[in-house]
Amino acid sequence: MNARSSRIVAIAALIAATAGLSCYDRPQDFQPAAYGAKPWNPPSGWDPEPPGATGYYVAIDSCPGCTGVSYALCTGVTFDQCVCGGSFWPGVECPKSLVCCPNDFPPLNWLELVKYSGPGWAGLSPDAGARTCP
Repeated sequence: MNARSSRIVAIAALIAATAGLSCYDRPQDFQPAAYGAKPWNPPSGWDPEPPGATGYYVAIDSCPGCTGVSYALCTGVTFDQCVCGGSFWPGVECPKSLVCCPNDFPPLNWLELVKYSGPGWAGLSPDAGARTCP
């Protein structure tokens, strides 16, 4: 009986140690969904319909430190991070038929949330479709 209880204790200790090593995210930790992603807060009153799904983006121009078109990324049901545009990759398309410059394309394998609404496409200036590349 003593050997059996020792095994049970050993198994319980192993389970506890494994659980301690598993992924644990504190609410204040920022976990980027794409390379170079930064925290982003949508403009007040912005509530996209339908809500975002992980792996989708919305074109914006309000990502800190970015020039040109940038992208708000959905990491669950909210858009809470953004990333600057990147270079062209095969199969990529400009968001919402905007003028795309060589470094304005969305992150690789992210999809545009085509049906969304909000002030200025979630922060994209109304004249963004008419701009020219530098």
